[in-house]
Amino acid sequence: MSKEINTVVGDIYIGKGAGKMILDDMLQAKRSIQVMSPYLSAGLVDILLDRFRLGVAIELVTSDEIEDHKHTDKNSYQIIKQHKHVDEELKSKKQLFHWTGIVGMIVFGFFAAAKLAGVLSDSIEPSGVIQFALFALLTLIGRFMWKHADGINFWYYSYSSLFPIKIFYSYFSRKKNDRSKAFNLHSKLYIIDDRIAYLGSVNFTRSGCLLNHETRIRITDPEAIDQLKQEFEELLYNDHYNHRSLDEWGRELYEGMVG
Repeated sequence: MSKEINTVVGDIYIGKGAGKMILDDMLQAKRSIQVMSPYLSAGLVDILLDRFRLGVAIELVTSDEIEDHKHTDKNSYQIIKQHKHVDEELKSKKQLFHWTGIVGMIVFGFFAAAKLAGVLSDSIEPSGVIQFALFALLTLIGRFMWKHADGINFWYYSYSSLFPIKIFYSYFSRKKNDRSKAFNLHSKLYIIDDRIAYLGSVNFTRSGCLLNHETRIRITDPEAIDQLKQEFEELLYNDHYNHRSLDEWGRELYEGMVG
């Protein structure tokens, strides 16, 4: 996928603080913000969350190695929600194994103890030894069922996002299998209220927006912005490109949670 947009007039900025105007325009957004950046900072994600709460439509395209995911203040947990569900069939199975095991241990354990007393006496018959062995085995089976019930989880999780988000596999993923699926998103694009667009080297991070020496172009050409929106939405909504599902990303995100 590639696109060439010619003869577009825009304002160019080179140097530190290249993202300050981007943030200022986002804070003034009334209708929509579209962000494409492989990296995010928690503090800047707050801007998206604040605007979302004020009714601004947010759309995000990013990678699975976002800066936010590597730090303790993970605002990704606010973007992607975890929902807990109960599997009633497994819940009933767990209860059945649990109580059957307990009752089995008590009842068969009692009979096994009684037979053991007979085995230790001089009057025991061979059939008594067999019965003791049978009751002892049933007691162990009961214990196995009880312990097995402890390992049955009758809940499962699903995940949803506050707003449309696409998360691409990164070449820098910690998992080699994931690297083979990499899309290698590196573009930085910001479209605000369908009337302002920014392109350049500025990641949606504090360092990218405020500290690094960066380049950015600000355009307001309606035709160019319309074409940029088409490209943005092609990545956001087209499942042809390798990307993480919300469930896959959500599991990794929440499994890594501390506490």
